[in-house]
Amino acid sequence: MKRYDIALFDLDGTLSESGEGILHCVRMIFRETNRTLPDETTLGTFIGPPMYDSLRRCGFTHEEAEEGVAIYKRNFLESGIYQNRVYDGMKEVLSSLRSAGVKTAVATTKYEPFAHRIIGMLGLTEDFDFVGGATAGTERRTKAKVIDYVLENLGAQDKKRVVMIGDTKYDAEGAALTQVDFIGCLYGYGSKEEMLAFCPQAPYVHTPQEMLSLILP
Repeated sequence: MKRYDIALFDLDGTLSESGEGILHCVRMIFRETNRTLPDETTLGTFIGPPMYDSLRRCGFTHEEAEEGVAIYKRNFLESGIYQNRVYDGMKEVLSSLRSAGVKTAVATTKYEPFAHRIIGMLGLTEDFDFVGGATAGTERRTKAKVIDYVLENLGAQDKKRVVMIGDTKYDAEGAALTQVDFIGCLYGYGSKEEMLAFCPQAPYVHTPQEMLSLILP
């Protein structure tokens, strides 16, 4: 017996520990555009949401943010993408879910070609039925739009049988907006307080292994 038919996973801070590589590339944006580097707290907010949106929040114009995204992508492909590792126990969690008949998918606001490449590098390609990410433009950039896109590709029939698993308020907000259940990961990069604002009744886990009892009762 399974509680959910579909489990959607965020990438950064949920499936993999990737903060070091991301923040290195963010620092390169500010260095190459001759801007003052934000404090560490502000830098931490770049992990999770689309890079364009984060740059706009830091005062970049549309054109400057587009340039910043291009700088980020170049540096990410050159070095940042390799600073990634799967969280301990995650591979076994995914295998258990699939053995129980749960469809698994990635739902990330990371640029989709990057998401595919990272999942391949991490050796997780065979653990997912679908990998969905953001587009280069504005068509599919928010977590809610990515979730809808992934569910459409999976042929989801009942949203009550879907759970989104993530570590930031963007994941929680996306789950709330698309009316799917949510499991918060406290080992990632976000905070419980921010996630609770969108999903006050959601359960929270400290390790990937703790997810199993919530998805497979």
